[in-house]
Amino acid sequence: MKKILFFSLVTLFVGGLVYQFFFNQHISASLSVKKEAIKDKDILSDKRAVLYFSTTADQDMDGRGISLAVFINDKGEADAFKMNGLELGSVAAGNNEVLLVDRDKIRLVGDTYKEFNMKKSQYTGERTGYLEKENLFFTLFNSGFNSNGGYDSNILYGNEKGFHKDNIPYYIGTSGVDKDEIIALTENIEASEYFLRKITPSKNNMEIQDIIQIEKPKNSSLSGSSPILADNQYYYMVLESTPENGVSNILNSDVILYRINKKTLQQDEFTISTYRNEKNLTAHYPFNIKNSAHLYNDILYYANGLGEVFAFDTKTQEMTKKFTMKNVRKDGVRFHEQLFYKDDNLYVVRHDAKLKEKYYIEHYSLTKGKKIENIKINGLNDILQSIKGKSIYSYDFKMLK
Repeated sequence: MKKILFFSLVTLFVGGLVYQFFFNQHISASLSVKKEAIKDKDILSDKRAVLYFSTTADQDMDGRGISLAVFINDKGEADAFKMNGLELGSVAAGNNEVLLVDRDKIRLVGDTYKEFNMKKSQYTGERTGYLEKENLFFTLFNSGFNSNGGYDSNILYGNEKGFHKDNIPYYIGTSGVDKDEIIALTENIEASEYFLRKITPSKNNMEIQDIIQIEKPKNSSLSGSSPILADNQYYYMVLESTPENGVSNILNSDVILYRINKKTLQQDEFTISTYRNEKNLTAHYPFNIKNSAHLYNDILYYANGLGEVFAFDTKTQEMTKKFTMKNVRKDGVRFHEQLFYKDDNLYVVRHDAKLKEKYYIEHYSLTKGKKIENIKINGLNDILQSIKGKSIYSYDFKMLK
């Protein structure tokens, strides 16, 4: 009887260890930002960057999905704040505050700490941002099909005084910000039609305005490869065109810069790259389509997943390959690589398995087309390795200073 009891206790103990190891997600206490610390008004004062990681939506069916806001301080040290999951989640920065979003909660972190519960849980993010003139943060979600067979995308917008929720009755393929307006490429999935639309939130309401239907090559589908950018005269977005006529052509694609004149609505196309009979098309997909393109001094920059950075002169309409990052994998395998533009700077989160601290940030000058420095990240690999039982992926990256 004692042997049976002993082996039963051993079995329970081992089972408990297995459960803790494989199914209980946790972060080491030494690597985590406590709830009290996240509310500190000075929490951002020494923070240089923030990354967003999350489980995928299918891993959240048990309600146990997680996301991490990983802050990197001025010394290059990483620590993480744990939240609920949100696939394709992102962060927004503005007015010395950062907006953190998960499945069912919005948090404003920085000068003023506020948190707001969502009435409806969300599982797939699209974009977060800050509209400076209106002092409004916003977060977009591709929420899913509704009971009438249509598609709903939800938007929440507001500030420390509160957030409003509205519905956008379209699937959003990609989006961006033009001054204080959100520009979205929406898709009618069944008809394979694409429309550019303007979304304008204000303090208490939101308006949706159609801009134009996007022309696409015959028998093809389009997918977003960049955010939507804008200057005074044009909207710009990088779209990938792939044939719709069968699996045999799935390895063919064209990466195209679309330009739409704001006044005349004329559409122009400029080919960035062409792929034919490629073994692995996913290898060239950007590290993050939300951040893959940038306008600076009349030049549009676009970085793909091969580390190639293209430059389009908006005045001369000349397209060139500006430079190529070194040691970027060509097989499409990713290790949480991310990128972020600011003015003349491109920052890229990189991974090197040979290094003790496996993650670092490469800093490039866009105009010079060369790397300026490597910025060390200490502790990120330990944070990611501490997550057990779920697979998390990087979805956003922002330099805060």
